[in-house]
Amino acid sequence: MIFFSLKKKKLDNIYSKIGEQSKQSFFLKKTKNKDASLFVEFFQTNLILIIWYMKSRNFENKNIDYLINKYIKDLEGLVIELGGSETSLRKKIRIIIGNFYGRLYRYSIIFDEIEKKKKTDLKKILKKNFKYPLKLDLLEEYIKKNIYQLIQLDENEFWNLKFFNEK
Repeated sequence: MIFFSLKKKKLDNIYSKIGEQSKQSFFLKKTKNKDASLFVEFFQTNLILIIWYMKSRNFENKNIDYLINKYIKDLEGLVIELGGSETSLRKKIRIIIGNFYGRLYRYSIIFDEIEKKKKTDLKKILKKNFKYPLKLDLLEEYIKKNIYQLIQLDENEFWNLKFFNEK
């Protein structure tokens, strides 16, 4: 139990890094629409990248579950903060979480194909999943760059937050 408590702190740091990356990314800086929903979608994409990495490298499921549960709790807080009532909370969250799990499943398949250097329809999938008109070439480049970096990352570098390098 003590060991997982130490991991929770590191997982909290990873979650925070995902949030910071999602706010400061070159991709969002080049996007005209600064809507909070776009941030949530981009945050989801970054979270899915990290979850995909953790699953593909056989991290313990409780670590992955911790990140997902933290995300769900953040969404609940966000909906309440934006004025949503607690009675409608489950309905609103259920839709977002359903979309998240659908994206997690579909993106994971695409990310596996990219890792194996197979031809993918990433841009087509992104176009279907993002509500806002985006520069899909930039988003595709961003995702692929991060996948290639994650592939080369060892577990110690991951726990030391050596991911999401945009250079």
